[in-house]
Amino acid sequence: MRCAAIKGFGKDLGHLVIEEREAPVARGDHIRVRVVATALNRADLLQRRGLYPAPAGTVPDIPGLEFVGHVDQVGETVTDWKGGERVFGVVAGGSYAEQLVTHQRLAVPVPDELSDVEAAAVPEAFLSAHDALVTQGGLKAGDRVLVHAVAGGVGSAAVQLVHVLGALGIGTAGSPEKLAKAAELAPFFGIDYRQENFQTRIEAAFGPNAVNLILDTVGGSHWQQNLAVLAPCGTLVLFGLLGGAAAETPLALVLFKRLRIVGTALRGRPLEEKIQATRDFAHQVVPHLRSRRLRPVIDSVFTFQDLHQATSRMEGDENAGKIVLTFP
Repeated sequence: MRCAAIKGFGKDLGHLVIEEREAPVARGDHIRVRVVATALNRADLLQRRGLYPAPAGTVPDIPGLEFVGHVDQVGETVTDWKGGERVFGVVAGGSYAEQLVTHQRLAVPVPDELSDVEAAAVPEAFLSAHDALVTQGGLKAGDRVLVHAVAGGVGSAAVQLVHVLGALGIGTAGSPEKLAKAAELAPFFGIDYRQENFQTRIEAAFGPNAVNLILDTVGGSHWQQNLAVLAPCGTLVLFGLLGGAAAETPLALVLFKRLRIVGTALRGRPLEEKIQATRDFAHQVVPHLRSRRLRPVIDSVFTFQDLHQATSRMEGDENAGKIVLTFP
């Protein structure tokens, strides 16, 4: 099979090499998937730089966190699949390859309404957003929900889920163009954080302490403003650190507002937690994808051979939505 392997660590794209490798074998309760398409995630960039190693038990040098494809081999104790089914899902690594092995309960049937390219843009963004907002954040109808990086993969999924679940969305992005693209998906109160202080805008529009839930993929640079806009007993779900991994925390504010701060990362969780998150995605998100109330957001599509070009686009922060890689 063709795959992309990391050969040494660093920013240089030369460390990411397309090569031929023996295909993995499905055993026990695992299935093998012939991958039709995958999508890029920022974790892939960090892994290539040596900053986000794959969890134990995962192929260590092939990045990639999501897939769509067809089951082409089943382990001897598999009960959920027979072979040939079109499936998608998330993995802890290894989807930059024409074949991968995953646990049978981490794969979900792809709705007929989604093309392969659309399906490739779904799993990591929508499964992660649903888990962060609902399971970790306790999202309720009527909440005011602040979503940072609203035009990114997780952000664009989250702002749609906020709307579908009956909450009010507030979103930040780094340009009017990105805000406009996200606004095509769902209504929300948009803020260009490069041009204006999001705390000031939120307080002017909704009053002080107005946000019930924050989905934060930025971290350090937004930290104190986040805590300031949260309502008493509000929740901040930290999902990424694009704006830095360190910040001063006004502990008195956390104490007297009785704030709840939750850190979450799907990749390294125990298998049973991943299975539950996948079940929730299948039961609570996929029906809305089927009805088109939720839509995957595709920035661009590249063939696997153009992996370096696709990666450069993400590293340049040029994308609004998912960058999809296909295996022609």
